[in-house]
Amino acid sequence: MTTLRGTIRSTETREAEGYATSVVAAKEAAVAALDLDGFALTQTNAVESKATGETTIRATARSTATREHEASGPNYTAALAAYRDSVPDGWEAQHVWVVAE
Repeated sequence: MTTLRGTIRSTETREAEGYATSVVAAKEAAVAALDLDGFALTQTNAVESKATGETTIRATARSTATREHEASGPNYTAALAAYRDSVPDGWEAQHVWVVAE
């Protein structure tokens, strides 16, 4: 029997947009509109820039939530398949290691 243990991470993301007459102010507005509690800012993109000088920036943040995950099988291949198959929707595997064989 092989047991694998690892870490899984939430794939939840949040987005917000900010509008202003300068890129810097639009970025600040977009980031301020995000609730970053338990999230980390991953990127900001200019979505629209008008001739009037108004800019739209979209900010994206990803969840920082992680948790331990474990699965077993009769051998490494089966245990790894069980581990991958048992990762819940909205989560992704980050690390995996053998704890017992």
